[in-house]
Amino acid sequence: MQVELRHLRVLSRIAEAGSITRAAADLGVSQPTLSAQLRRIEQAFGGPLFDRSPDGITPTALGRHVLARARGVLSDVDDLLATARKNGERSVIRLGTHPSILLGEWLRRLEGGPLRRTVSTSLDYSGGVLNQLLANDQVDVVFMGRVADHHAPPCPPGTGERVVCVEPCGVALPSGHPLASRGRVELADLADEIWIPPQGGDDGGTAMLRAACEAAGFTPRFRYHDVDLSGMAGFVAAGFAIALVSPTWRPTEGVAVVALAGRATDAHRVLRWRNSGMTAEEIDILHRSFASLYESLVRRHTAELRWLADNPDARPRLTRPPVEDFSVGDVEDDPAAPITR
Repeated sequence: MQVELRHLRVLSRIAEAGSITRAAADLGVSQPTLSAQLRRIEQAFGGPLFDRSPDGITPTALGRHVLARARGVLSDVDDLLATARKNGERSVIRLGTHPSILLGEWLRRLEGGPLRRTVSTSLDYSGGVLNQLLANDQVDVVFMGRVADHHAPPCPPGTGERVVCVEPCGVALPSGHPLASRGRVELADLADEIWIPPQGGDDGGTAMLRAACEAAGFTPRFRYHDVDLSGMAGFVAAGFAIALVSPTWRPTEGVAVVALAGRATDAHRVLRWRNSGMTAEEIDILHRSFASLYESLVRRHTAELRWLADNPDARPRLTRPPVEDFSVGDVEDDPAAPITR
């Protein structure tokens, strides 16, 4: 079989869905039809592209290689079509971003707002991958997480960065864990635990957590790499491991979150963009629209989740966009002000 663009789009959709059944529903075909098509595509590439399990599918090493190249090809083709229709002027903003509970509403607001361009998205949990897409001119702007130190991937040449918020991390523990009833823990309290490493560990998160733990006097034991958020909750609830979580994450049954003392594991949510592809006004719009949604969600969580309600310093700090019409409650003149109740 000769591989065509439509086959690459099928692979991308399957990877995003994490399930052949969900991908089949998205594509409007039956699950057996999509499974048979995937087998033919895998034969063309010379091996399995996904590992199957009762919990869904995950890319194999070959699959990760093919998907990375496929996304680049699809991005280039989409950009070619978009610019050709506008005599070379791009009518689409190519956004790379982590999957997020806020993503759908954010895109809806952007499409219906003042951007005057449509938005196409490339999703990846890894800030390192998103940063590379930006460096390769496969996206115009990325919204990504990064750590605050030298472990973070540097901005590519010809790009800018703006911090949207700084997030202290909490620790997800089994609800029956001896530390789950505490309001706050120190990293040193967790020396004997097994950790699920931060998603997208190639973006510096895992190195940051290891360095913070070693500064607290122990070397963390990492297990269950490449577990997504839904899978992570199951591993934690079952008592297999603990994990860092953000203030936007809501605990599921069997999981408790406690505040983590100190700022060594703070995460930054940032916009990075190609200077040649984005205007300052467009970056302001992206910043303002996401911060509004984010602030509302965190305020709800602060009212409902004890680890945020009882620990003001565990709440995120939003930065102020450089525009006059933006207001998010208690934002101050500091570059990053806390969200309070």
